[in-house]
Amino acid sequence: MGGQQLFLFERERPSQREKHFMRREKVLGQFFTPPDLARWIVSWVDILGLSKESALDPACGDGIFLKALSEAGFKEIWGIDIDVSSLKGISRKHHPNTRLICADALRLVDRLEERFEFVVGNPPFSAKYGRLRERSILERFEVSRGRKSQAVEVLFLELFIRVVKKRGYIAIILPEGFFASIPMKPIRMWLIERICPLAVIGLSQRFFRARTGILIAGKGLETSKTFLAYAEELDDLESILKTFTGDAEFESSLWIDKEALTENMSPWHLLLHRAISLDISPAIPLVPLGELLLEIRTGATEYGSWRRFVEVGIPYISAKTITPFGIDISRDGRFVEPGSRMDKPKARVRIGDVLFVRVGVGCAGRVAVVLNEEEEGVADDYIYILRFKKAILPEFFALFAQTRFFKLQIERLKRGVGTVTIPQTALKDVLVPVPSIDVQSYFARIYRDIHEGSIRGEDSSSKLLQALSQLENFLIGGG
Repeated sequence: MGGQQLFLFERERPSQREKHFMRREKVLGQFFTPPDLARWIVSWVDILGLSKESALDPACGDGIFLKALSEAGFKEIWGIDIDVSSLKGISRKHHPNTRLICADALRLVDRLEERFEFVVGNPPFSAKYGRLRERSILERFEVSRGRKSQAVEVLFLELFIRVVKKRGYIAIILPEGFFASIPMKPIRMWLIERICPLAVIGLSQRFFRARTGILIAGKGLETSKTFLAYAEELDDLESILKTFTGDAEFESSLWIDKEALTENMSPWHLLLHRAISLDISPAIPLVPLGELLLEIRTGATEYGSWRRFVEVGIPYISAKTITPFGIDISRDGRFVEPGSRMDKPKARVRIGDVLFVRVGVGCAGRVAVVLNEEEEGVADDYIYILRFKKAILPEFFALFAQTRFFKLQIERLKRGVGTVTIPQTALKDVLVPVPSIDVQSYFARIYRDIHEGSIRGEDSSSKLLQALSQLENFLIGGG
């Protein structure tokens, strides 16, 4: 081991979560940090003018960040991990000033308060064990005290903030959901009260399996603006750093007021929102979907023994019946007995209702309008039912929902990896162009014509593509 030190520190009987994270084949493949990315993250200390006295990676895994810290010239480096085999594997590779500790860093937070100038890493955020439920740990943290569980990445975020010294910096990789999801808003509010976010760098799925981001923040600092940027590939990183220092202009970047970060601090989301606003002609008003709705609700159904269908009855509207050409009841072919438990009053749809598929990797975001009595039925729980005010025609919205402007916005709203969902509250924020009723009526007639042709068995694909091209050109040109 040379001059390095390996401590087996406070090894209590491992919990189910710890056993999971000690299984390297499950964890390191998902959370492995590319060496070039690790070096780039550590290079921020030079830009920020940080003293290189001490640094910590509290979930160091196979030591990618420890190596980058050593190469950067830090005098004292600590690495903590619960997997002793990982630590033994890296103990031969690093500078002698690296101290390795085999422990769960979350159990050591009290002993490490304000100990390091720089805290960096890619902590675990397993989908399966992402919520920690061990009371002995939960009670050590503000973000979890009094709660039954908390996301493990949120606990690590608090650890980063607590163990970094005043005037020191943290750089932490977090899942996209932390930066954008509505349930994480209270944590984002907590964050900006305790540390100053200097930059958030979004990372595409070319870096990791899931979309992630890097938070770079300073403790005891004050700034009114935060730098946001989105890296599609590794080559973007250098341009992003130069843009932060004012030496370049990277297109996928912006500065945002710190106070606005509580609502959303995802570069990918905010840059996409800006791009859509810039693409559509300023002559056409853009209105949040929620302001155009009379009502939005979720369909409903039964499962288990009460899930029964009949040969003749009320059409059952599932996600598969929602097509680009409108509703096609024949794609499901099941019916619900009137008055049965499957006949949910709140799930009944009528002519003029817009049906939006809210869940499913391949179908979330599909939209269609109920155009005739044959399509009135009972919508299942995969579907939102939208009823509009007079300002917008349902058919116009259904056609707009198939343009790139709508699809890009929907893409940023999707949550989850295995089961993709679109939250109702987030959907209401989607920007919808509201041209004159005459214009809407023109495109509404086209949508109806496409739907009727599809019912007759015609191939309406070319008509739909032509209509979408015409609508997009109108939205860009404003007339």
